[in-house]
Amino acid sequence: MSIEHAPETEKWEESLTLGNESLIENRNFVNLDCENINHEYLTFRNCKIKGSNFKYSSLPNLKMFNCEIYDCDFSQATLNDAEFESCSFYQADNALGCDFFRTSLLRAAFTNCNISLNNFELADAFQISIKDCKAHGCNFKHTNFTTVVSKSKIFSIAELTNSDFRYSDFTGVYLEKCNLSCSRFIDVILSEANLEGANLTSTDFAPSQYINLQLFQADLRHAQICNVNIKELDFSGVKIVEWQQDIFMEGLGITVFPDNS
Repeated sequence: MSIEHAPETEKWEESLTLGNESLIENRNFVNLDCENINHEYLTFRNCKIKGSNFKYSSLPNLKMFNCEIYDCDFSQATLNDAEFESCSFYQADNALGCDFFRTSLLRAAFTNCNISLNNFELADAFQISIKDCKAHGCNFKHTNFTTVVSKSKIFSIAELTNSDFRYSDFTGVYLEKCNLSCSRFIDVILSEANLEGANLTSTDFAPSQYINLQLFQADLRHAQICNVNIKELDFSGVKIVEWQQDIFMEGLGITVFPDNS
């Protein structure tokens, strides 16, 4: 384990124990080996963490404010109820993100963060909130936004709002009735995705791939819809406003003239 600017700290645990809620501020960490560590209510503020291993760790109620975290492995960790605010999980110079493969992110919140190129494949993300974030090229392939109520009932809750998800992969996600409003879904992959009844109001909706996408009863009011062949999808029950009628009519090959023509 290597810790920059803290040569006096020999053990990870010694740097954490500060009463009931540990607080670490204004520190730089490189190549931390925190695999299997267990710690609750840990808070980082104005810190930098690079190239560190948090695999299989249990860090419920983790909080990070105004931090830079990149090239870190959180795969299969437990980060339930975590809060990340004004943080960057992406390093632009080397295009490095973080790995949340199979991570438990139940009720986690990312607010005003850069999570570009982060991997959330197969993560458990029921009740997750991603708000006001930059999320270019993220991997949400088969991310689980659901909980199983019974053998025949699956319930999904997620808020992916006012965020830029361009070039991200949402293959196989189940986001029925979830709030995706005001976000940008430009050149995203939505194949095998279920967005039935989802709130897509005021979105930029221009997927690059959408094989077997389900949109039944989705709310598309004021959405900018591009690159979609209307004939290939079931738009029954969707909500739109008057100015969007032309888009759907043109997509169906129908030309509408004024009544007095």
